[in-house]
Amino acid sequence: MLNLKDLGAHYRKVRESRGYSMGDVTNNHLNKSQVSRFENGTQMLLLDGFMHAINGLNMTASEFFLTIGNFEGGNLHRFGEKLQSYIVTQDIEGLKSLILPKPRTKEKKIFNILAKCAIKDLSGKNLLTDEECLFIDKHLTDIEEWTVFDVNIFAMVLETLDINLVYQLGLDLLKKDKFYKKLPYNAHIVKRTVVNLYVHMILHRKFSYADVFEKKLEVLLKPNDIVERIAVSIFKKISCYRQEEKSEILTEIERDIQFLKKLDASVLAKKIEILLVNYT
Repeated sequence: MLNLKDLGAHYRKVRESRGYSMGDVTNNHLNKSQVSRFENGTQMLLLDGFMHAINGLNMTASEFFLTIGNFEGGNLHRFGEKLQSYIVTQDIEGLKSLILPKPRTKEKKIFNILAKCAIKDLSGKNLLTDEECLFIDKHLTDIEEWTVFDVNIFAMVLETLDINLVYQLGLDLLKKDKFYKKLPYNAHIVKRTVVNLYVHMILHRKFSYADVFEKKLEVLLKPNDIVERIAVSIFKKISCYRQEEKSEILTEIERDIQFLKKLDASVLAKKIEILLVNYT
């Protein structure tokens, strides 16, 4: 944990990493001189001023402090890039290489779970232990106020959780409208998570749950959310096929997948194909 002197330096690092100038974070309650002295470690801001400084970054206090300790946002980003690169190339051995035999920190335990979830999605092979499932269940249910970090984790570990718990946590997330309505980045993460929830429910044949999330997505998704809209459209057809088993619907789904490949969206197309095989 940073001491008070280093807190200002860390604030500057976060501000610059988000592309904000000093003028961008000032307001009627906080001027450039105060921000400068705070960042240089010569003067600590009072609580009110500090909260205005965090608000200037378009972050909540929880999200700001998330960047300091063991759960540093950058760690998840760096791990996520490695994880995604192996998922795109369907490199199961690469994903296995991310798994630590004896993870000591909470963060590393979560990263192990993410890698194992990706392996299960790609191959159908379940490497998750009961202990890991209980661990991530407790992590998500014990937190009163989720940050972007927690929403990202939730979206990636759905397979470790009881389906009814997933549904309830998803509904709880949607009730936290202050979390995602004010911040565009948060809104993007929540939309993507709700799409994952929608797909998850269809794959597990919980169609009534899927209908609830579909209705939410009709409100959340905007015209420029193209990838999310495509995914919802295809899985809506998959939902119909799973309930009605009409061959013409399956033919239409296969046509959509081929269309995605022509649109240079082969990663999404392949993921849909894999999900259909693993969740027959």
